[in-house]
Amino acid sequence: MTQARLLKIKSPLAKQLHEPGGRMVRDLERQADAALETHRDDAMAMVSGTLILLEELCAEAPDDAGPRVYELASSIVDLAGFFDTGPLFEAAYSLCDISDRMNQAETWHWPSIQVHAQALRLILAGGCRTGRTSDALLAGLRSIAQSR
Repeated sequence: MTQARLLKIKSPLAKQLHEPGGRMVRDLERQADAALETHRDDAMAMVSGTLILLEELCAEAPDDAGPRVYELASSIVDLAGFFDTGPLFEAAYSLCDISDRMNQAETWHWPSIQVHAQALRLILAGGCRTGRTSDALLAGLRSIAQSR
């Protein structure tokens, strides 16, 4: 019988990890954030376009729009989540939550959706800044969500 031999093979990546040099994770994160930030204006334009669709849906107020409202709100959450949009993300998430609960309960309340759409518009127009105004808007949205 022959004896088995164990061979340790070092991959090129393993070798590179042990070599000096390279970049620090914090530097890579900073570069990635800077590269992502170049897309912020386009993303906010897409959020604005999605918000226009939501506002049009609110104006029409069709009976079967629940899933569409959730879809539009989640689209805003998806886009806002890539950037520091503070209150915009929270307001869109609140709209997702409330529309999901309304869909599950099969009870729809358009004024709650319209208030969320108006708050989203105000937050977006204000540059997604956090402050007393956005805090008041978010507190109002929370109270609406609790009442539904």
